[in-house]
Order: sequence, then C-alpha cells, then structure tokens
Amino acid sequence: MALAVVTASGAVVPAAAAAVGPPPACGGIVANPSVEETARNGAPDGYVFTPAAPVPPGTPPAKVPRLVTEQAFAVDGKRAAVIQTPDGRASTASENGKFVPGGVYTLSVWTGSYAPDAGPATGLRFYDVNGAQVQENKLVADHDARDGRLVEQDFPPVTAPAKAASVKFFATTSAERLHWDCVDLQLAAYTVKKEVQNPATGAWGPFATVTAGETAHYRVTVTNEGTQELTGITVRDPWCTGSFEPFALAAGANRQLTCDHPNLTVSDNGHVNTAKVTGVHYDGGTLGDKTASATITVQPPPAIAKIGDFAWADRDGDGVQDPDEPGVAGVKVTLKDGAGGTVGTTTTDDKGKYGFDKLKDGTYQVCFAVPPGFVVTRKDAAPDDRDSDADPDGCTTPRTLGGKAREDFTVDVGLATPPPPPPAPSPTVGA
Repeated sequence: MALAVVTASGAVVPAAAAAVGPPPACGGIVANPSVEETARNGAPDGYVFTPAAPVPPGTPPAKVPRLVTEQAFAVDGKRAAVIQTPDGRASTASENGKFVPGGVYTLSVWTGSYAPDAGPATGLRFYDVNGAQVQENKLVADHDARDGRLVEQDFPPVTAPAKAASVKFFATTSAERLHWDCVDLQLAAYTVKKEVQNPATGAWGPFATVTAGETAHYRVTVTNEGTQELTGITVRDPWCTGSFEPFALAAGANRQLTCDHPNLTVSDNGHVNTAKVTGVHYDGGTLGDKTASATITVQPPPAIAKIGDFAWADRDGDGVQDPDEPGVAGVKVTLKDGAGGTVGTTTTDDKGKYGFDKLKDGTYQVCFAVPPGFVVTRKDAAPDDRDSDADPDGCTTPRTLGGKAREDFTVDVGLATPPPPPPAPSPTVGA
C-alpha cells in the first residue's frame, strides 16, 4: 500500500508504510505518545480538540464529534486515540510539540481510518508568532482500519520554516473515524547562546558594562535540544583570543566555552560580539549554521589615578635618598599630559611632599621648577622608590597610569648644591 505526503503547496511526496508489527519506538519529543494518559472525558491528555460545527440535526451518536481513547487498535500499551465526526465536516485534534528554530523534525505515527477515501490525515503544522499557520506537512491515512489494525506511516524529515515559532502534531478527519497510536517525533536541533560577564556582579547575560583597560569575559553555550547526537560542532568567535576544537553533544547535553578580549578601549563601546556555530551533523544530514551575540558598553575609567611624591636635598649628590637628607619645601611642580599640556600645578609641602589625584588614565609628565642655588642630582641612581627621576631641566620621562597601575608615588627629584666654581687662576708674576 502506498502513502503520500501532501505539503502546504499541494505537492505529493511518496512515503512508505511499515508492515504490521510491534512499533520500533514511541515518543521522542511528544508527550503522551501512546495516548495512555486520559482525561475524565476519555480524551487523550495534552490534546486540544476542535470539533466540527455546527453539527447537522439528526446526526447519529456514532458521528457526533468526539475525541476519545479506546482499547481497540492499540499498537503499544492498552489504548489508541480516535476522532469521530459527521460526514463532510472536519474535526481536528492537536498537541503542542517542542519548537526549535531550524530544527529537523521526523515524524512516525500508526494510523487507520474507516473512510480513507475522504482524506483523513495526521502530520505537523507550523505556526508563526501570531498563531497563523505557515506550513503543513501531512500524510493521508489511507489504510482502511476496518481490518482491525493500524499501520505505521513514516514522514520525510522536515526543517522548521524560518517564520515558524511553534509546532503541533495534528490528526484530522471529515468522515467516519480516524484512529492513531504510537506517535514518535524525533528532533535534530540545537541552540546557541552568547553571554558576557558583568564585572560588577559576576552575572552572565547578553549585555554588560566594562571599564576601558579591563578584559571582557565571554561565554558561549551550545545545547543539543533534540533527540539525536550531534557531531562536528564548531564554534568561531573572531573577537576572542584562541580557538575551539570541534566537539559532539549527546541528546539533551550542552557545552560551555569561555574566552576573553583584553585591554578594552573606549572605541570598543557598543561592540556586538558574535559567535558562529557551523558544521553540526546528525544522523541524516547537517543542521544550519547559527549565531548568537553579546554587547558591551565600555565606559571611561574613573578619574582615580594619582602621582607624586618627593623633592629632597641630596646633600652628598649621589642621587640616592638617604635617611638624613630632608625634603625641600616650596618647590613648584607642574603636571603635564601626554601632549605636553598643563594638567595642574602644586608646590611641595614642608616635608618636600607633593601629589596630584583624581586623574584620568593616561600618560603624564612631572616637571619640577629647580629652585635657585640647586641643580638636579643624578638620575636613576637607585631603585625607583629611592632615586631621582628628573632630567637636568627638572622634567621626568612620561609615565602611564591606568588599569592596575593607577598610582605612582615614586616620581621624585633630588636637589643638590652645585659644586663651588674653580678658583680663579693666580696672576702671573712679572706680568
């Protein structure tokens, strides 16, 4: 006996009917696949019944619209489902299925009808977000169930259409009785989620605010949403350092991958980081590529940087801060930015100390106004916390503040008394 798939466009696709016998499987992603669970009225749990209306007057009880279960025709378990309806008026039962965008659905169901020529059918219907049907894939249940049995109908795999947002298994007839049992809906599908970590809370999500100079931490989660193993899963993220090896996922499993993007700048503000998943294979084909994104807001670093700190009298002129060498008060200190512009000025206190605070991250240069009677001592003659850092003109080499180095209290100057001038030459005798 030949079966046919009738698509939404009216095309007919051949399908095969299995021989009568024990079903290989029932279930997959559908609930109550063997219709063993029933409501008080005898209908299978999980189904929504849309009866024919109006019912013609005088319709016999055997044709009044009903959805029930019965022991006759059970393929597995003890019950099978049946719709009865008045001739020429359609009654339909449907059950929601798990929907995954881009998923490949493979349906098998055992069916039979008392009026196969009337076109009773089962199958899948896909709907958009507004509940409008966008695609129907059905098989005509053309086995005459008056022989007391059902036969298996195997549907060709179907990919969820792009506009779909939900899927339902349905059974419909417009004459006599349609019987079905052992619904098996297999799904090959996956989802991908991209997240970025909020540095303030540690939470993961699609958005985060990060400070310039810090590192953005990303996480990609790939989940096998279906009933089949997936292999060859390849994740690519061009904005992350390093790469990921392809991997496999068992049904229902997931894998999380993490990566970093260091040294963010203000120009990275609003960057949308997109990961792409490719090469996902299942037993029967390859699933479509998918992408997922996370967005960062990059804020300027807070103005909390500081720089300082000491001008001292280098009495022995060796360029090293000795314990008995005092600070020099009243030395004018000018702070310049990386472009040479003046950021601020101050003077050393009575202990020779100075400092600038509430600075933005950046490059700075400190210039000391050398007091009369002093010269700048030797530069870099000791470790940075005990040396002099200024050139003879009183200015230091520019230094960068930012990231984890927002404080520098080692910018010092040693002021030494210049050596006395050499004695004047003696007058020549007899000149």
